[in-house]
Amino acid sequence: MYKHLFFDLDHTLWDFEKNSKESLADLYASFDLHSWSITDLSRFQAEFSVVNKRYWSLLESNQITHEELRRRRFRDTLLNLGVEADETLGLKLNEAFLELLPQKSHLIEGAIEVLEFLAPHYELHIISNGWQDVQSKKMKSSAIAHYFAEVVTNERAEARKPDKRIFDYAVKVAKANLSESLMIGDNYEADILGAINADMDSVFYNPDNFSITQKPTFEIKKLLDLKNIL
Repeated sequence: MYKHLFFDLDHTLWDFEKNSKESLADLYASFDLHSWSITDLSRFQAEFSVVNKRYWSLLESNQITHEELRRRRFRDTLLNLGVEADETLGLKLNEAFLELLPQKSHLIEGAIEVLEFLAPHYELHIISNGWQDVQSKKMKSSAIAHYFAEVVTNERAEARKPDKRIFDYAVKVAKANLSESLMIGDNYEADILGAINADMDSVFYNPDNFSITQKPTFEIKKLLDLKNIL
């Protein structure tokens, strides 16, 4: 039934949380954050995770821009930990983070096995709200770039999930038909509601049993469950 599979990247294939924690540990050491009264690395990592998720949610609902996310997520993380910080310092940390992060290579469990299983039978693509250069580096570092024909980001499409336009753009550049296309992602609002709005079938990768109001075409708990569907 399907010929084109469109994957989200972060949290679906590429293990953002694990790679982020490693990158934050590198930042903690290189910027000597211990001397800034941030005495607990795990607290720094946990606070950034909370702040980052909040800012990405604001971004995906068009309440802020990418530039605001870049400037503010580290500033707010430091402020919440009792460190005086402005957007200039936040941007400096963010730039260092974006240099470190794409070099990490951890993937979600089962990612390679699933891609190896699917690649001979389907055209594989990425639809991501991340930055084009950063996402390309992540895929190269984790040795998965060769599986994908098209990597569509908000920069290319000039729209971000859940906006229908990014899905329409991805289908167009992939030379696909909607009836033959399937979106696979972990973010219910961006990936699944976005796909539903674009009339595209979808697979909700939902390892945390997130409660949903509109059902996707399929729902899985592990990536390897894709082999049972496809």
